[in-house]
Amino acid sequence: MRTSLPPLSASRAAQAALVVVLIVPNIVLTQWSVEAIFNGKMAVDWVQYVEAGDRVWTGELYGSTATYGWRYSPILAYAFTLIGLMGTLAWRVLHFVAAFALPGWKLVLVTLISWPFWFDVETGNTMVFIFLAAAWAVRGSRIGIFAFLALALLIPRPLMLPVAAWILWKHPEWRWRFAAMFVIHGLAVLVTGWGPAWIAELLWSPADHLSPSNVGPSRFIGLSWLIVGVPLAAFLTWKGRLGLASLAVSPYLLPYYLIMGLLELVPARQRRAPAAGLESP
Repeated sequence: MRTSLPPLSASRAAQAALVVVLIVPNIVLTQWSVEAIFNGKMAVDWVQYVEAGDRVWTGELYGSTATYGWRYSPILAYAFTLIGLMGTLAWRVLHFVAAFALPGWKLVLVTLISWPFWFDVETGNTMVFIFLAAAWAVRGSRIGIFAFLALALLIPRPLMLPVAAWILWKHPEWRWRFAAMFVIHGLAVLVTGWGPAWIAELLWSPADHLSPSNVGPSRFIGLSWLIVGVPLAAFLTWKGRLGLASLAVSPYLLPYYLIMGLLELVPARQRRAPAAGLESP
């Protein structure tokens, strides 16, 4: 006796089509990044981080060139004086350590097969570490919250604003702590003497929405995207859709930024209670 499959509803058909649309490009682009890594392609961002660790001692930390740019805190540049000693391979391996440290095997597996993660490994950027801190922070981990807020000071990016705002909204005890972190970091930057140069770099450096690597709406409509993106991000943050909010608020979306969208896989019920085993006193 033959049994026929039940008809596919319109919503399920749309979901299936969306999965295909996302999975096929992900497979192709991931393959390109994996091949680039194994073919010895330079980790372009990592090279700049190492160079910043050298430049911070020579008086040329800020000031973009065709092959170099540093928009992060000068405190992090000093840190890369030591971090840079590990080399490209160890830095890339550390990305996998961060991926396996994510909360829940579902999130780990999806991250490991995603192109944004592999692009982060290919270029040697820092997004997987920011994502790791964010994933634990939204679950209430004190270590995760501290790490994310610290990274927001050291590596300030607009896409970090929704998670930071949500943390300070849902965890009021962290408001004064973050204020203290902000002051301490500000004083440390002041002592280095790099403060004015850093602010100038943040304000006047070329807009990355013009980058050929920008995969966001601003690639086509420019920074006018923010007219839509900012209120949309505020609404999504209020609804607890932090992954989508992070992407919406960003003036541009470089491929590894898309990893923040995977925050949507952190169940809403886990976004208030502290994560067992990761709280610090």
